Order: sequence, then C-alpha cells, then structure tokens
Amino acid sequence: MNYFGTDGIRGHYGGKLLNDDFAYSLGCALGGYLNASGPDPSVLLARDTRPSGEKLMVALSRGLENSGCRAVDAGILPTPALSHGVVGRKVDLGVMITASHNPIGDNGFKIFSRKGEKLAIEQERLIESRIELSALPENSGPPPRDSETGKAYLDYVKGVFPDGFLKGRKVVADMANGATSGTSFQVLSHYGAEVFPLHHGEGAINENAGSEHPRLMQAKVSEVGAQLGIAYDGDGDRALFCDAGGGLIHGDKILGLLALDAKRFSSLDGAALVATEHSNSGLEESLRIEGLALHRAKVGDRNVAEMMRKEGCNLGGESSGHVVCSNYLPTGDGLYTSLLVAYAMVRNSKSLKELSGAISLWPSRVGAFPVRRKVPIEDEPALSKALRETVLGLGSEGRVLLRYSGTEPKIRLLVEARNRELADENFYLLASVVEKIL
Repeated sequence: MNYFGTDGIRGHYGGKLLNDDFAYSLGCALGGYLNASGPDPSVLLARDTRPSGEKLMVALSRGLENSGCRAVDAGILPTPALSHGVVGRKVDLGVMITASHNPIGDNGFKIFSRKGEKLAIEQERLIESRIELSALPENSGPPPRDSETGKAYLDYVKGVFPDGFLKGRKVVADMANGATSGTSFQVLSHYGAEVFPLHHGEGAINENAGSEHPRLMQAKVSEVGAQLGIAYDGDGDRALFCDAGGGLIHGDKILGLLALDAKRFSSLDGAALVATEHSNSGLEESLRIEGLALHRAKVGDRNVAEMMRKEGCNLGGESSGHVVCSNYLPTGDGLYTSLLVAYAMVRNSKSLKELSGAISLWPSRVGAFPVRRKVPIEDEPALSKALRETVLGLGSEGRVLLRYSGTEPKIRLLVEARNRELADENFYLLASVVEKIL
C-alpha cells in the first residue's frame, strides 16, 4: 500500500505524504468508506501533543464532514482513551492523530473500528483505494469539542484495581511530554502512589524523554529510591520499565512475568501468551517450563490482537512495550500495563527484579540498517544465501529474523543464540552482507 504501514499512516509533517491536504483527502475517503456501510456515520478524533495535531484534526474533520460524517474532537488523549471512547460513545470510527514515538516533526493517523480495534489490512486497502488527493478548502473550522471521552476513560481505569493498592510506593513516571501528561500522574496517584513525574508537558514530545530515552527515568528512580520506573511513548499505548536499582527490564520479561502472574491467579485464558516473531526464544522456553505456550504473530500489535482472538488468549504483546489485555481493552494501553506490573509486584510481594528473574532470555543482537530500496530478500541471491547458511548453522541453538520496517526505510536484523559469541558472530556476518547489498 502507498499510505498505510505497520501501524496506520505516518510521515514527516509538511512533506509530500503527510500534510493538511492529505488529511482532508483521507477524511473524504473515510467518509465515503463509512457511508457505504450505513447512514449518518460519526467519527471520534483525538491527538497527541504535537503542534501539527490540531491543524491535521481540522483538515481531517473537514473531509469527513464534506462526506456526510459527523466528526467530534475529544482533544489531547492517549490512544487507548480513544479506543475506549469509540466503544463507549457508539461511534462508527475513531482516528488518533499521532506519530507515536517518532520525533516531534512527524505525525500520522491510527484508525479504530467501532469495536475499538485497529482496522484489518483489508479495510485499510478499501480506504486507501478511495483516497483522491485534493486541496483543503479555505476557512475550514474545527469540529465540536467533547470532554466526556477523557473523563469516561479515567473513570474506567480508576475502577479496575483495588483502591489504594500502591499506597507507600514510590513511582517515577516519564510522560514523554505526550498524550499521557494529563492521565498517568492522576491515575497512579489515585491508587496511592507517590509519583515523581518527568516530562509532564513542559517540553517537546519525545525529545530526550519517554520510552525512547529511558535513561533519565532510570536515573530518577535511583535518585529518589523508587520501587518502579515507567516511561511512556508519545501516544501512551506503550510503556517501558525499570526496577528499583534503575535497571531497565526487557519487554519480553515484562510479557513473561505478566503471563506467569495471570496463571498464578487463574486469570490467563488459553494457557498461553501471544507475542511476535521478534520475541526472544528464552521467553518461549521459560513459559514452556511453567506449562504455558507461546504463540507468535507477525510484528504489530494489530497482528497480536488478531492471533489472541484466534487462539482464545486474553494476554499478548510485543517486546517494544505494547501489551494487549483483551479483558480490559482490545488495544494496548501503557498506563494499564504499568498498573498491571505494579499490581503483580504488590500481590506477589516481590520486586520487579525478582518477578522478571523468572524469565531467562537468550543472548541476542539487534540492529536496523538504512536501505535505498526495499527489494524482496529472496531477489538478492547473495543475501538469501547468507541468510540460509546462517539459519542452518545455528540450527536449534539460535534464530534469525530479517525484515523490512513497515514505517521507515530500514531493514531490521535480529540474531539470537544460547551462546553470546555465536549470536555476535552471526549478527556481524549478516550485517556486513546487508550493508554491502542494500
């Protein structure tokens, strides 16, 4: 597809792809798509804190309205709040204007169905086929504002866990100057935590802040003696964690400890966790020892959610920090994930370091390399040969994953093995071939 990637549409604001005219054109396409399904459709809009968000929202809403749709602006909210609002308000579609963890100059669109789920690829293709680029009409104004969506989301999150369960706990929360600046501090405090906020709206989104720069959060945890550190991404659907010593906890360990905690308290459906092909083989092995299976989906939280439905599981996620708990919401929520992790610590009377120690990961090397063009790997004989030989050489002692990024002009390489030297050796071998050819 020309516009949709792994997670919606994303690009540099003001460029050829992502601009106000495109947002208007996308709104017209979404309106046409919805009108084909029924009369008088309505769409809920929200955005993160990027300066370009309001302009894109106005342009998008004008396109929707010109196509006979009612658009409502829920303001600055985390992506999961939009997902919750789409279901609660019974609207036909939700659009989150965000570029997630990308720099402030980027922006984009994540689209949700009336069930609060990411759209299927087939639906994205239908919408893309309707996009006809045209100029935004002059004098376009904003749609009606809505304040109830954010309030309903906060009320929902505040009612999930026992009141005051975090009393006496110190928590550092880095909001990335993003969409969680108005929600995470409030909810964590509601549950009794003494919260030490970082990047709480005083600067630029994702700029030396949040999940892309967790070292500041780690340092603050050590400074104040907190039991837990949390770093959210720009739109709030992901979270990274560090323990009381300031040590960053791998995302696969977070997934694993949540699965083991859910099993221990009889709340894990399907006796399994859904992760992606990118997750470490050590996670799979650690779960197998505890009698749990690991189902692997393609990269992307949409694919994780789809496999969860297929396999009858209620817990899944990605090592990048996305965690999907279908009993709560059909999409990832960094705030809910952080509450789940904290609750696991409290009800097991263990530190995060102790809980995560139950998951042993294999040594791995990960890298991303810029590419001039995304040529199918099988069409590059030398690269295909090197990849086959590496896979055969590792056998059951390791694994290789080589794939193009769905959002950037890059190719990503993962090599893992039971032995660190084996992982390093094969990573550098393949990396040299990739850099030479692509």
